[in-house]
Amino acid sequence: MLRFIIDGYNLVHQISRIKKSANPCHQLLFYIYKNKLTGSKNNRVLVIFDGRQPPYDIGDFGYKILFSQGQSGDSLILSEVKKVKNKKEVLVVSDDRDLGYKAKMLGAGVWRIEKFIKKEKKIQKAGNNGGKEIRYSDQREITEELRRIWLDKELDPGC
Repeated sequence: MLRFIIDGYNLVHQISRIKKSANPCHQLLFYIYKNKLTGSKNNRVLVIFDGRQPPYDIGDFGYKILFSQGQSGDSLILSEVKKVKNKKEVLVVSDDRDLGYKAKMLGAGVWRIEKFIKKEKKIQKAGNNGGKEIRYSDQREITEELRRIWLDKELDPGC
């Protein structure tokens, strides 16, 4: 399972049709949901916006939404990264270089906005797969599962 922590307004400002929307927070959440940018439904998604929550309903699409409410969005993102025990599960999505550097120092992965929204994120699986595509997040889950299986197998002399 991956945990996406998304720098909300940083992403909003990279997608012109959302930036110009009357309700950019809602439009961003819908865009992420509609395009399945976070992969599996099992992945957790936290979208953090700078400032106060707007007076209208933005929806949630099953995502956790936070507004920084007087602190910086970046510091809230970093505090959320610190809360996660397994930092390898965390992907911070932002073009903020300073934030990305600090998140990496904490052990989280960092994706630039372009990588997150890129439609070519789906990668063809090698071999006889019937043309099925596997998302990066699914590939990572499979790799971790295989690592657990193989490490357990190597430790168990009865196998």
